[in-house]
Amino acid sequence: MNVESTTTDALADCIVSHLRQFGEESLRQNASIFSANIEPAADALVSDIERYPHAFVLGCVADRRVRAEIAWSLPLAIREAAGDFEFETLARLPKNTWSSVLESSGHRLANEMERLLPAAIEHIGDRYDGDAAKIWVAGSSGAAVVRRFLAFDGVGPKIANMAANILIRKFGVTVSPPMPDIAVDTHVLRVCERLGLLRPLEHSQLRSTKEKQQLRLQLRARELSPMWPGELDWPVWRIGNEWCHARGAPDCENCYMRPICPSSRVT
Repeated sequence: MNVESTTTDALADCIVSHLRQFGEESLRQNASIFSANIEPAADALVSDIERYPHAFVLGCVADRRVRAEIAWSLPLAIREAAGDFEFETLARLPKNTWSSVLESSGHRLANEMERLLPAAIEHIGDRYDGDAAKIWVAGSSGAAVVRRFLAFDGVGPKIANMAANILIRKFGVTVSPPMPDIAVDTHVLRVCERLGLLRPLEHSQLRSTKEKQQLRLQLRARELSPMWPGELDWPVWRIGNEWCHARGAPDCENCYMRPICPSSRVT
């Protein structure tokens, strides 16, 4: 099916408008931007960017190849093991404490996180004098914030853009253009293809196809939402996480996008 040839510009604009509306409604309903399953204490800690901005950064670094609630709950587990969450405490935290927390965390990259999380604290200390909020200091552009996150070992374009978009959307951090791109993961890519915003690359079986499609979606988001491409990733991710599942039948009947989704099987 040639999705792009059958999805008109008017329909694409309508879909983008619905996505923006869904994102705004989700935030008004206080839906957790980190995970619907994260416990309140963990959500509160990574959301406290005034006192503990490094908690948010650690959550971002950990949010790889694991359920979101596991990644974003790690700062709370570290605080409980350390006794407090002051930056100076974490900077002096012995290796065996990091190892103990991560071994019981359920993170599939626990061994890697034993290196990456202390390295993130060290980077914040060396580069930002222990104040992670300087990553998004007033006057920064969205692109600069993304670039600063990319300097952390283990953080790629998806996480760096995700971090900047969350700071803007959830915490009201003000940045200037250029704005962050959409953070492309499997949920975001799948939903955008099913919504008809991007045509699948069905002709190619090359190993590079996934990476190429991710780049194509990044460029497509710039076309659809030029003022802020990353505005689209939160509502699209939530739709993919809650209704537009990869395995089994998607829950089209309850999906927010059902009325205008060209792939919906509900009439």
